[in-house]
Amino acid sequence: MGNTETSKVPLVLVADDDACMLSLIIRVLKKDGYDVIGTQDGQEAVDLFVQNQPDMLLLDVSMPVMDGFAVCETIRKLPSGARVPIVMLTGLSDDQSVDQAFAAGADDYVTKPIHWAVLRQRIRLFMERRRAEAIILYQATFDTLTELPNRNLFMDRLERAIALARRNQEQLAVLFIDLDRFKEVNDTWGHAAGDELLRQTARRLKECVRQSDTVARMGGDEFTMLLPGVSFPADPEMVARKILFSLSQPFDLHGHISVISGSVGIALFPQDSDTLQTLLKYADHAMYEAKRQGKNGFLFFHPSMETEPAQSLGCPVCQTGHPQPPAREFADGTLV
Repeated sequence: MGNTETSKVPLVLVADDDACMLSLIIRVLKKDGYDVIGTQDGQEAVDLFVQNQPDMLLLDVSMPVMDGFAVCETIRKLPSGARVPIVMLTGLSDDQSVDQAFAAGADDYVTKPIHWAVLRQRIRLFMERRRAEAIILYQATFDTLTELPNRNLFMDRLERAIALARRNQEQLAVLFIDLDRFKEVNDTWGHAAGDELLRQTARRLKECVRQSDTVARMGGDEFTMLLPGVSFPADPEMVARKILFSLSQPFDLHGHISVISGSVGIALFPQDSDTLQTLLKYADHAMYEAKRQGKNGFLFFHPSMETEPAQSLGCPVCQTGHPQPPAREFADGTLV
């Protein structure tokens, strides 16, 4: 699996006001193969957690500024801290301290002097559980072939983006992309070549957008894009033109050179719709109309697509009144 979240070296955050104990814990954990960051200050522990997003925390109870109980409670209230394993390390072993640790949100409680074999086993078990949860989450939200977000994650991000755009009175665009002649690649060179085409397509699509945008695979040879913060209709048009140019370049599929194209449909929030499902449906309609008009083109959604086919054009360009950028000629003579 190529997911960096499940293959990276686990990071442990250790907070202990005893400098000698902190140094010893760090040395032991590094010897066991973990990345470790440490602090003697409770407030700094919270700051380091926010900055580094560790996979596990070991917290001493007695610390300056903020004790371990308060650190644990604070981290549990953070969105990223709800499920991270937290183990309290302390010389306090009375029932009240133990109860307070678990009430604060700790997963386990280890008393000092530390039994190192016990601590190592508990850390290992927590890390294995966290890795298993990460794999399950990854498989539920990402496409394992292309490593792009899948339909579930795309819909979640689109829902959040719509809520944010509505609150800030901003626009966003949804693009629906389908590969032309993908079936011919599968039928001619087999599914291995088809899979490689999808992987390379995913990489090319990611190169067409900003880091803040989302590219997802919906299934088969269908992809979607979420472009938040759109200022003008010309913005998604420019992205669509980049996509068409990128997909028109030859693909090397295990020694087989394939030239394909793509069809792109665009829907805008809030002009076309202010609901998630309808926005995606309209982008899909526009994509199919672009494909019907000859493929290798893009169209903005227009209400006529719900009732009757749009007028056939020499090339599929926008018919909704949006300003159309002039055609650009690339070095190889390709016009887009």
